[in-house]
Amino acid sequence: MSTRPGINAVPERDYPGMSTSPKPQKTTEDPIQPGSDREVDYQYVALLEELKKTGQLTRWINDHDILLYEYKGEIKALSNICRHFGGPVGFHKAKDGVFTCLWHNWRYSCADGSCLSHPGLPLRQYPVKVTDGKIYVDLLG
Repeated sequence: MSTRPGINAVPERDYPGMSTSPKPQKTTEDPIQPGSDREVDYQYVALLEELKKTGQLTRWINDHDILLYEYKGEIKALSNICRHFGGPVGFHKAKDGVFTCLWHNWRYSCADGSCLSHPGLPLRQYPVKVTDGKIYVDLLG
């Protein structure tokens, strides 16, 4: 459950591919993207080797439910919370480039998190970087 008051839509559960990750680690590299004034907050999510074994996984990092996966050779991260009713988008493996929410079958594109069931309601995308075999996501991105 979220530690933020009033945010308890999706309780923590053991979904396939979901495991308790080690305490989040901040990286000091890239505090600001070149040419940008915005702050970044890259947090450790998983080892690259771990993702390669399963193809996708989910992790809770600082109140963010992250769906991490590989699509067409690129590592991507989306919110794992369906825009409809907060269900787990990554409960099932993606099929034909589409994630389908477990609860009400809303469909999301693996390419960019756009909602195929209801255009205009995309999942949040997180910038990803890989350093020394570790995958990080920018929680502020």
